[in-house]
Amino acid sequence: MITKRLCIACLTAFLAVSLAVAQEVLPKPEEGFKDAKIGRTYKDSKPGTMTLTKAPAGAPNILIVLIDDSGFGQWGTFGGQVPTPNLDRLARMGLRYTRFHTTALCSPTRAALLTGRNHHSAGTGVITEIGDAYPGYSGQIPKSTAMFAEVLRQSGYSTAFIGKNHNIADRETSISGPYDRWPNLQGFDYSTVSLAERWTNGNRSSIATRRQ
Repeated sequence: MITKRLCIACLTAFLAVSLAVAQEVLPKPEEGFKDAKIGRTYKDSKPGTMTLTKAPAGAPNILIVLIDDSGFGQWGTFGGQVPTPNLDRLARMGLRYTRFHTTALCSPTRAALLTGRNHHSAGTGVITEIGDAYPGYSGQIPKSTAMFAEVLRQSGYSTAFIGKNHNIADRETSISGPYDRWPNLQGFDYSTVSLAERWTNGNRSSIATRRQ
């Protein structure tokens, strides 16, 4: 009897933990119309309530600024010699992280920041243009590596990517697509970005897109 009760208690605890974790898994399962009523005719029927996904009450605005090819010694915000009063003001209203480890290259650093993972786990061990078939060096962020923007979007945030996006292979930056690695299919509702940096002539292709 004691063993049976112990097993039931363990199972109950496991289910409670599983349910708690399931609530954090994205995408969230679609909710059924719990309060809908379906009768024989429309007169006997009642539509259910559609729940809209919204950011939690009091959720903060999130602004992440990535500046290429620089370090802590440059900006006054982190003790550098360049006065940056506007960055100082933003920093005072938010949090300062002083243990961010860059990869010394823009594409890998951006991939790590966007996904919260090691740049090799994000498939970007090198600059996008010189990616190859070695594991972790393809130069393409895999679909299994979700970006934080998608997590925020599915949690009710509106998201935007503005600036340089040097994380798409050159062959995928034309108007012909494919578009699945563009910001709008990686969690960003709106983007105004430079899609690639072409080393041959220094030109960049810029495009503004909106999630459909």
